[in-house]
Amino acid sequence: MTDTLFADISEWQPPLDDSYPYSWLSIRSNDGTYRDRRWSHNWDTARRWLDSGRLRGVIVYVVYRSNWRDCLDVHRAMQSENRPDVVSMVDVESWGGQLVGDHSDGINRLVWGIGDWRGPRIDGRPRRVIGYWNPSADPGLWRDRPPIGFIVPSYGRSPRFSAQVQDVRRRMIAHQYTDGTIGCGGALPCGYGTVRCDMNSANGRDPEELRIATGIGVD
Repeated sequence: MTDTLFADISEWQPPLDDSYPYSWLSIRSNDGTYRDRRWSHNWDTARRWLDSGRLRGVIVYVVYRSNWRDCLDVHRAMQSENRPDVVSMVDVESWGGQLVGDHSDGINRLVWGIGDWRGPRIDGRPRRVIGYWNPSADPGLWRDRPPIGFIVPSYGRSPRFSAQVQDVRRRMIAHQYTDGTIGCGGALPCGYGTVRCDMNSANGRDPEELRIATGIGVD
């Protein structure tokens, strides 16, 4: 079984370079209105690799904050173009108690806003937008969820899903299996080259199947 691996890259890692070996990539654009300091370099590199065929897809992620309209505006402005081989991801985390309560309304408005920017809806679903969420660690943040795919973090073990989040289990596109230290080693790398970082495994999907699962090329 072929499984696609890919890294999450932000300003906390060195600038992206030719040591990156995978055919998919996830990079951060913004955390609320804060713009990732390595964005320009990483985005330019990712676009060049997409154009050359080295990458088969890129996930650009925005960290959700309560000012969702500003999150959306910055996320769109930083990309400056709506590439058909790029997927947006809304990163939903409590950040040690910075976010509390149910933020479904704001999160979903951000999801649908990005999806409508990406293009016409696909059978009523947002186009080329997915979510990142840990339903075990932050169960109350996103109680009402739109019909999108998810990347679910769970380091060192498979994600666990309660009865209330079976929709997330069914729609899980990838498992974030490590933060670069916990849950990796052996057959599962802790990053690439000398860089340790969050790493994802696409649930047995090859790179082309991952394109379909994230909505690339789907009409």
